[in-house]
Amino acid sequence: MPSNLFLRIEGKYFGYRPRKSAHDALGQCRINCLRYSWVIDLDIKGFYDNIDNELLLKAVQHHTQEKHILLYVKRWLEAPVQLSDGTLHNPNGKGTPQGGVISPVLANIFMDIVFDKWIQKRYPDIQFERYADDIVVHYYHLPQANRLLEEIERRFKECKLEVNQEKTRIVYCRRNQKKRPRFKVKFQKFDFLCHTFKPRVVKIRGIMKLGFTPAISQKSINRINEELFRINIHRMVQFPLSKIASLLQPKIRGWINYYGKFRLGGLKKLFRTLHIRLTKWVRNKYRRFKRKQWVLALRHLQKICRLEPYLFEHWQYSGLKP
Repeated sequence: MPSNLFLRIEGKYFGYRPRKSAHDALGQCRINCLRYSWVIDLDIKGFYDNIDNELLLKAVQHHTQEKHILLYVKRWLEAPVQLSDGTLHNPNGKGTPQGGVISPVLANIFMDIVFDKWIQKRYPDIQFERYADDIVVHYYHLPQANRLLEEIERRFKECKLEVNQEKTRIVYCRRNQKKRPRFKVKFQKFDFLCHTFKPRVVKIRGIMKLGFTPAISQKSINRINEELFRINIHRMVQFPLSKIASLLQPKIRGWINYYGKFRLGGLKKLFRTLHIRLTKWVRNKYRRFKRKQWVLALRHLQKICRLEPYLFEHWQYSGLKP
């Protein structure tokens, strides 16, 4: 897929755009949550599996008329997909393989026509963030947000997509503000790009206030904990601690760089699980800690942290030490 096809998709949007990243989308969403009181958290039901191939080809034709590009895209959509059990799945005119090489790009081109251009034409003043199929729309008032959600549902239905009613919700951005709804609000948090936006205490110009900011989501913490569980760090007694640190260094650096940009303290819960694993490693590695209390092994790990504060990537931050 040539690079000029990316450049023809213009707008203030994110996700597979030139010089745009997930952090840009999160940062813009954070700003808009402070400006607007209500958020429409959209979820599309089976997005990659339900994209209509005929409409997708029309969306690609809107951006390029190169015959060889259209031919390759058509072949890609019509090609059968081999599942994990070895069976072949035929697309039957809809869907693009999730995890495929160009599937995210094709999906982004499709959503550019279905949602971006449409909402920009109908509601030019609406603020929203879209990263692939993750969409967040901001609004001042709840009644208008409800009407907009109904129109979005109709628009998606016209384009043979369906809004997931169970996961789509209108969220109240509770923060320090004079006017608050007089009724009880059902939803006060939402997830966007593996981050949870919810009311949190923040420090602004030396004053503690209630803000509405992102931090790593619980789903992401659970997923990383499962990954740490599969690695079996506590059983690597044949390796020194420096070897384990070098094995985990790229992962830890990636977690800090992505999840710690907006709220580094949100990673405390994640690294607490890692420290438990390392404490188990100390007990299994050294006999003198085997039959003694856990706190002694933890103190030994804390002593190593004081002597070698740069051994693990996250030990450089005071709030993330064991």
